[in-house]
Amino acid sequence: MSKAGFLKNPFWVLGCLFLITALFLVFTVDVTATNEAGVREKLPENLGTQWHGEDVLFCQTPSCTRSWLTRDVPLNEDGIRVCPENWQHEPCGGELLTMALGERLVLPKDTVILKKQYIKQSDPENTVFTSVVLSGKDRSSIHRPEVCLDAQGNIIKDSITISIPLENGNTLKAQVLLINKTYSEEYTRYGYYAYFFVGKDRTTHLHIERLLWMSLDRIFRNVSHRWAYISVSGERNPDNTDYVEEIRDVVSKLYPQISLIESQP
Repeated sequence: MSKAGFLKNPFWVLGCLFLITALFLVFTVDVTATNEAGVREKLPENLGTQWHGEDVLFCQTPSCTRSWLTRDVPLNEDGIRVCPENWQHEPCGGELLTMALGERLVLPKDTVILKKQYIKQSDPENTVFTSVVLSGKDRSSIHRPEVCLDAQGNIIKDSITISIPLENGNTLKAQVLLINKTYSEEYTRYGYYAYFFVGKDRTTHLHIERLLWMSLDRIFRNVSHRWAYISVSGERNPDNTDYVEEIRDVVSKLYPQISLIESQP
């Protein structure tokens, strides 16, 4: 459709005006912010019998900022885990949290972040990384995933939508970004990054649709629920699409264990 044709079409114009107004209202209308969420604030220990989980903790010392699996950081005499003091001969001993230092400094203070690495029992070299970002009173905790991936030096080669069958017969959709990251002339990492969003009573794989649901809740229900941003990432072989079945396997086991939506999804 040409620009002139677009402007002459009243439905397109009205649709764009509604979208702009709705997005404006998301951040301006005074509504009741509820503490209700669509997911639990805990990731499962295991995904079936195939995937064993390990919590991921992040050092809060600016000179370190390394991440650790809980199994690699034993409890100290006070019963807490701290960053090892002499990792690579650098002094540390800093606090370990479930979010990276950069996330803690940038995101609203009541944002909840959960991260876990799942290791495939039949193939210990095969791991997937899962993350849940749950907004607090300030609903700006969640943003387009592409923003962070670009900032981390990833190149997004493609984006696809996949359907994930659940045991209850329903289907969940996820957006999958195919990413490359070059570390040297000899090594490029090929990965995938799958994500979707969960509200109090609905799911979507589209960031713009989440914003529209938020605005409709504000306009017609005068409430603002907590949304969660769920992601699953791992490595892929650029010569096949086996990663799609891996995503389906992980998400189909993960989602029912964290969802609070009575009719999933």
